[in-house]
Amino acid sequence: MIEIALQPPATLIAIEVWGDAASVSQRLGAPLPPPCRAVVAGDRRVLWLEPNTWLVRSPRTEMDETLALLAEALGEDGAASDVSGAFTRLRVEGDGWRDLLMIAGVFDAESPGFGLGCVAGTVIHHIAVRLDVLSETAVDAYVAPSYAEGLLGHWRRSAARLGAQSPAE
Repeated sequence: MIEIALQPPATLIAIEVWGDAASVSQRLGAPLPPPCRAVVAGDRRVLWLEPNTWLVRSPRTEMDETLALLAEALGEDGAASDVSGAFTRLRVEGDGWRDLLMIAGVFDAESPGFGLGCVAGTVIHHIAVRLDVLSETAVDAYVAPSYAEGLLGHWRRSAARLGAQSPAE
């Protein structure tokens, strides 16, 4: 069975570091992840987005605290921007999530190297998607809000074709 669902809104802060990242890592309590990786830092998840840029996800109730912490840690060596409205997060859970992501996608989700803590940017169903592997049976997908319903519908139809209909249907 594959479950596909919109996730509750969260605080998403994009940080760009053009100087020393050590103070950010120290304040987060975890090093910033290398390319194509994600790390957990307390109740925050940090995803690599592109060179010198990361996405920090924290609970919605901690938006001001997270933004202040990151801005202070960055100082003159970077910038922190609230991008919470720029992404919608979908979660795909179940043993067949890898098969599902391959339908109308241009990404090899079956690769054994694409496991826990991996992050990848790709296109699925003509939609730009940032994937974050949470476990052997779950992945989060970050998409522009205007495309979330389209991708959700595509995945639900595809899950039905695979015989793994989401109970959310």
